[in-house]
Amino acid sequence: MIAETFASSPWIDEQRRWQRFYAQRLPAQLQQATTLARSGEAEALRAHRESFFALLNATAQRKELDRLWLDLVDGLHPLPMRWGQWSAWLAILRQAGEKAAGLNRPDRQAGYLAYTADLLLNTGQAERALTSAREAMRLARLAGAAWPLCVACNAASATLRSMARYEAAQALIDEVRAEAAQLDPPRPATRAATVTALLDLEQMDLLRHFKRPEEALTLSRQLIERLSAVEGIDPHDLAHAYLRRATITWVNGRYQEAAAELQHAAALFREAGDPLQATFAEGNLGLVYMSMSRYAEAESFKLAALRAAEEINARKTVMTELGDLSVVYINLGRMERSFECSNRMVELAMEMGESAELSRGRGNRAYALLGLGRYAEAREDLEFSLDHYRQQGRLEGTIVTTIDKIIYLRGMGEEMQAAELAEENYAAAWKEDFPLLRIVTTRCLALFRPPSEQRLLLNQALSLARKLERPMDEAGCLFSLSAITAGQAERKELYGQAVALLRQMGCLGWLDGKSMDDPPLLPMTI
Repeated sequence: MIAETFASSPWIDEQRRWQRFYAQRLPAQLQQATTLARSGEAEALRAHRESFFALLNATAQRKELDRLWLDLVDGLHPLPMRWGQWSAWLAILRQAGEKAAGLNRPDRQAGYLAYTADLLLNTGQAERALTSAREAMRLARLAGAAWPLCVACNAASATLRSMARYEAAQALIDEVRAEAAQLDPPRPATRAATVTALLDLEQMDLLRHFKRPEEALTLSRQLIERLSAVEGIDPHDLAHAYLRRATITWVNGRYQEAAAELQHAAALFREAGDPLQATFAEGNLGLVYMSMSRYAEAESFKLAALRAAEEINARKTVMTELGDLSVVYINLGRMERSFECSNRMVELAMEMGESAELSRGRGNRAYALLGLGRYAEAREDLEFSLDHYRQQGRLEGTIVTTIDKIIYLRGMGEEMQAAELAEENYAAAWKEDFPLLRIVTTRCLALFRPPSEQRLLLNQALSLARKLERPMDEAGCLFSLSAITAGQAERKELYGQAVALLRQMGCLGWLDGKSMDDPPLLPMTI
């Protein structure tokens, strides 16, 4: 009786009137929200993010509002990504692509698919990212639209690189660069300036892979100069340019410069309202600090980046940070922790089809297993990683992983085979102008030489390590020299210097179970 009275009450009619009232107001609300999104500051808009999403969700099924709905999406992008709402925005972009198709707007559909591809790649869905990027390129060509064509090419090339398909990535960049030059530049001017920048960012990484670092640095300098000269440029775009250049600078051993560029990139990301990318940039700073043997700082930055990536399900970044952390823990002598990180990294790389990172992860896991004395388990990982680097022509990876194989053979009692391989590896490294490879292969070869030759080799490596400010290699040389020194006083002095360096780096874990009579064999990595 109560339910029947309520159902027939005037409250139902009142509710329906309010629903009609709000439905009639939705077009105006979409227009007002779009105006706000296009005119507001990024940080000020962050406070309204829940309202924006609520409005988009409330109007998603109203086909008559599709044009207004897409205008709001355009006004907001890429801010939701800077707010860390990757999963929610991915769903919106997918809907946007469908709506643009329904409105017969291939140019807009191409853009949404290109943005979708980028997010799919960063959330660890490489195959789907490549499919989305290729469809975006097809539609962009159909529409003659340069912006979505280059955005999609950037995502497709990055995806191909993650699959270790470097030649295909380069061919794609060359093809699209020629096509984009024939198309009308997009508007506004800031977007026109960013079109070629997208291709240049990918080209820089490819030049680094193809061992053309000077060309990569020249391109990075030109790109930063070009973007800096554009009035009203988004600091976010400039930050990406500094981030990529820092990577190349770091690879070239210019650590202080790389650190400064990463700090600048992080500041620009924060200026653009993207604290998340700022944290990821500082994660790269952790990699530079690791190269400078500042392991405690490296661990701190890497853990912060890992936590941020896990929070938004940025699986590609999670995988990368786990790989870097596994190396940090190797240097700290914490092999159990290194194994945990590298094992999880391998699982993610396999799930995502990331060939290059899978090889790196298995190589790191193999080293951790060697450090734990689990030699038999390390073999398969070692061979897998070594085969990959050889097939890809990756000299650094091949030489460093060969050192790991030498340590494995030595631990398994195959001393003669290990010694022969150490000689070959040393010869290969010294043919190249790569001082870090020379240090580690010299240290490795010394393990198999009589004391007089060991001393010459170790002093050679020690001198180079000090020149290049490589305290881990310096300590490794000192420990090895102490082991072959007869005089007790000199032996104690060498051992003490090595211990002091470990203390300075925060790596005293290497001394667990070790002594002057049995010094640790420190990592031989670059």
